[in-house]
Amino acid sequence: MVTPPPIKLKDMAPRLTTIKGKTIYIVNDGYPGSGILLGELTAVMKEKYPETTWVYKDKPGGMGSEDEALWKEMGQKADAMIIALGH
Repeated sequence: MVTPPPIKLKDMAPRLTTIKGKTIYIVNDGYPGSGILLGELTAVMKEKYPETTWVYKDKPGGMGSEDEALWKEMGQKADAMIIALGH
């Protein structure tokens, strides 16, 4: 039996004090049917919080892949992210 390497713990990002004036990405990892739910979520959030910029993105590589272009874009533009991961 092989022992996996130790997990490197990282602190969580600090919570936003407000979402007003912020840009929040809603990211879909491609799980079947999740695009419908997240499209609706994005529409509701835009209606409920119009002072916040909501950006819906499909993660091109799915859950198990690195998507450097998307992470770079969010690193430059996003204040927060909501990502939906399939079961």
